[in-house]
Amino acid sequence: VLFSPQPDHSNRRKATLQIRIFAPEKTRHADAPLLFLAAANHLTVRRTFRKSEITDRSLLLLGTNGRGAMMRAAVIPGQLTSRYDALLAANLNPGHPEDRRILLTRCRAWLVFQGYSQEINIDCLNSFTTDGFGRGCWHYRIPTGQGQSVRLSMQLEMSVASNQVRMHCFRYPADEDRSLLADRFPVQLIVRPDIEDRIFHETTKAFLGPEKQWPGAIRSVSNGFVFSPHRDRRLRVVATRGRFTPEPEWYYMVHRPLEAERGLDPDSDLFSPGYLSVDLEGGRETVITATVEAGDKPAGSDESSAVEWGEPDRRKSFPPARPLEALKAALAHYVVRRGDHKSVIAGYPWFLDWGRDSLIFTRGLIAAGRSDDARQILIQFGRFEQSGTIPNMIRGNDVGNRNTSDAPLWFFIACRDLIRAEGNTDFLNASCGSRTIGEVVHSMAESLVAGAPNGVRMDVESALLFSPAHFTWMDTNHPAGTPREGYPVEIQALWYAALRFLAESDPSVGKRRWNRLAEQVRYSMGKLYFLGENGYFADCLHGSPGTPAHRARPDDALRPNQLFAITLEAVTDRQIGRSILEACEQLLVPGAIRSLADRPVDYPLAVVHAGRLLNDPKRPYWGTYAGDEDTRRKPAYHNGTAWSWMLPSYCEAWFQVHGESGKPTALALLGSMLELINRGCLGHLPEILDGDAPHRPRGCDAQAWGASELLRVWNILDH
Repeated sequence: VLFSPQPDHSNRRKATLQIRIFAPEKTRHADAPLLFLAAANHLTVRRTFRKSEITDRSLLLLGTNGRGAMMRAAVIPGQLTSRYDALLAANLNPGHPEDRRILLTRCRAWLVFQGYSQEINIDCLNSFTTDGFGRGCWHYRIPTGQGQSVRLSMQLEMSVASNQVRMHCFRYPADEDRSLLADRFPVQLIVRPDIEDRIFHETTKAFLGPEKQWPGAIRSVSNGFVFSPHRDRRLRVVATRGRFTPEPEWYYMVHRPLEAERGLDPDSDLFSPGYLSVDLEGGRETVITATVEAGDKPAGSDESSAVEWGEPDRRKSFPPARPLEALKAALAHYVVRRGDHKSVIAGYPWFLDWGRDSLIFTRGLIAAGRSDDARQILIQFGRFEQSGTIPNMIRGNDVGNRNTSDAPLWFFIACRDLIRAEGNTDFLNASCGSRTIGEVVHSMAESLVAGAPNGVRMDVESALLFSPAHFTWMDTNHPAGTPREGYPVEIQALWYAALRFLAESDPSVGKRRWNRLAEQVRYSMGKLYFLGENGYFADCLHGSPGTPAHRARPDDALRPNQLFAITLEAVTDRQIGRSILEACEQLLVPGAIRSLADRPVDYPLAVVHAGRLLNDPKRPYWGTYAGDEDTRRKPAYHNGTAWSWMLPSYCEAWFQVHGESGKPTALALLGSMLELINRGCLGHLPEILDGDAPHRPRGCDAQAWGASELLRVWNILDH
């Protein structure tokens, strides 16, 4: 299909391709959505949204405290769409991230003047602004009767390093505007908090005990209340110049539609102990503060990488931000304190810190110039290294899950990136427990060559790394969606780059050995993976433990993992690179890249649960990520679902293959991700999208490695 050149590249534009085939028996019709991309120099991240845009974009505000706590508020006032929505989901452990506990779910508000009560809702909202650092402000014009109104702003923010949120409620002066109520007439602001006490993965059922227990756990104070559901935690809610009126109410079966879509219990109960009230004249403010205190004192400390708030910022609009500026702000939300060092929250609202996610994210931190944070994260994970293994995921202090073949390899790559950014090898001498970083990376390499205790082992003949089932980022199990047991392609690309890094950093005779192994890996990849008739690399050479690579069976699944062979320079032949990029075009969607192409395969992939076949093994593509986890979402997760974090790798590979002439195309493709940042969780990228149009965002609203990879590759292309 040929299209005429587009005269205007300043905005993206949607269109529909309508195809009609006139056959003797009947006319066939097909429509396909098209997206004309904007040039990168016209792309920005928005900070201000009108009411009409708020209802269309499912906007969320994310606030964090650098300690693992979270504020996740819908921009539509009072709306709850998920069990993870909360004004305050606290992390009660000051030492490391743990499962968050929701104690303050939402606040509903009213304005009262001379007996006239108006709910403060979407109908009163003029606009919403955010500074990009997790602080948001709602701008209202609220009727007070007799044709007059008041202008009110409500700014929400999360405190640094504490389990605390603050809401600044400010009534603007009327000045000379006669349509506004005169400043001398006070209005009464009423705020009713809805509270819970649950781990964020769970729901509240009043009849199971809270209905009897929680009312007795409320203690009134002069300007608020304290909720003490357990001796190790309590919620304190107070308002400056405010009063608290006890008036308990229960709200049963509050429906959360996102959980219904995910096949989970969508209904949870809410308890409101009473309401806060404050009289506001024109130009006056009240600050409502909610704090979760753990033990005998407030949790947290004064250390954090997050933003320290100053005075409220009541600007009615913020100018759009340039992409790199916005992405650097986004990264701050994922870096958290873990003991004496730093770690990374893989995604909000439900992930904690994961090995591979943290190390991939660290590359973005380095690109953003945050080398100190990158050092701390690498030292933290270097201390966790044992016999060539790194934790796959961390729950509290439990680092025992080491079922990953790629996390150790990403550790090599992140160390390489840091050393290159700093222009010296000093980091190799950094203390990492009883060893240096240099000793950690060389010990890890030797363990992988000899065979790590988790089953990852180098095949001597090919120098390729064997990976047990479910050890890569495509790790769904129970049912097994993408086992990839054998020799996955990206593991070999990572191993090649790790070996080159070892050769660069090893001044001893070992340099020759690492280079020789790297060349062996490159040769084996070219010989065993490239499917000449198809024009792309096999995703995996499948085999059981002990199977040599040359006897493993290559599949023909078209997946994006082969892009790492280009970006990590295991493939430098531009003709092969162009062939891979052309094949992977089938995977592209706006803002993300599919995990599997929608096409038949010769190497079958059967997904079986409880003895029942869930998919078509010869066409395993699954285009919608919704429904029950075990029978609907897991089969789709890595078999057609589109991922945001891997699209930047396509753009990076495009630039490496096409050079400077390919930059505009690579940046335009990369820029398609910004529309996702301007929707949903503002300033952040969703984890995944449906592979099928209209490519609805799914999974986590804010995913760390999506933002970091976008920043890292944008930084490469924009310079």
